[in-house]
Amino acid sequence: MRGGIFVCTTCNRYAPPSQGEPTPGQRLAQALVAIEGGRNGPVPVRTVVCLNGCPKPCTAALREPGKFTIRFSHLTAGDARGLLEIAERYAASPDGNVPLDAFPAGLRGKMSGRIPPIGAVLPPDPPHGPGHDPIPALPGFGP
Repeated sequence: MRGGIFVCTTCNRYAPPSQGEPTPGQRLAQALVAIEGGRNGPVPVRTVVCLNGCPKPCTAALREPGKFTIRFSHLTAGDARGLLEIAERYAASPDGNVPLDAFPAGLRGKMSGRIPPIGAVLPPDPPHGPGHDPIPALPGFGP
């Protein structure tokens, strides 16, 4: 299976548009297809029912087998060009782990997740405990 840009068409579940109006996700997908040529373009655009970004709609993800998945939230149709730009960098990267400074400026604050691929070799967890955890555990929840 080839990867691509996956766009949630359900967004915004908490403020659905009027009957017959497209959702923000549908508008984003339409903008991507208009620019890129859709499913058969160099960056395939696929729509999905949900990417679990409901509190921060509109959501899209970059995904390819064996690579990190990168999810974006708070997108609009105006983010389509930037999303296609980062999708090309993502496709060219060996592992999908695109550095934040390579993102178009308008998308840097909209990344909402970076999920490693199954079987990825990750760096070891940092030591835990007082002085090491960036966020201390709540009383009763620590080691």
